[in-house]
Amino acid sequence: EKITTNIDFAEFAEDVEIIQQVAVEEEVVEDDQPFVKVEQMPSFPGGPAALMQYISNSTRYPKVAEANGIQGRVTVQFVVEKDGSISGVRTMKSAEPSLDHEAERIVRSMPKWNPGKSNGSPVRVKYFVPVVFRLQ
Repeated sequence: EKITTNIDFAEFAEDVEIIQQVAVEEEVVEDDQPFVKVEQMPSFPGGPAALMQYISNSTRYPKVAEANGIQGRVTVQFVVEKDGSISGVRTMKSAEPSLDHEAERIVRSMPKWNPGKSNGSPVRVKYFVPVVFRLQ
């Protein structure tokens, strides 16, 4: 049985954009708080398609969720630091605890990103990624 986290690229890019936009509307910036929208947003090495591929290849479908036929979409929030490292990983929209935990594990395991920039300087940026768990 093949297990995937495949979602189509256009849907994925649209989801990230919508989640980021909602976050911008709620943003209040304090000292060294991460930005939500900057001139140059952080990017995964290789771009959104590489990010989707990374998520797909890194996913280990939780056995309990698989056994119970549980599928769902988890939205994970994290901060891309000035050096591209990932911090502050947390589930914003839960699907089921084992899926949430796996989505967070995938995000924590990501390689360094290209940091976001404001006025040419690297800044901390809050970012959101949807992880879809689908049994085939």
